[in-house]
Amino acid sequence: MHRHSLSIPWSGQSFRFERFPAWESGPEALWAVSRSSEFIGTMSCDEEITTREFEVRCERWLADLLGARSF
Repeated sequence: MHRHSLSIPWSGQSFRFERFPAWESGPEALWAVSRSSEFIGTMSCDEEITTREFEVRCERWLADLLGARSF
């Protein structure tokens, strides 16, 4: 996954995942997550996954954080 930002629609809202620069993230990519410009957390993720795998990872992360599943 080599993109630097991605918007994920989830449960009727849009969440933005923005990648921290590689020199700050360590062995895995670190992503800042926001909703309506409000920071809500960080998510780490292996850099060697496909875009679709990343989207599923984001959805699971959101479900774990917000307590509901949309998939």
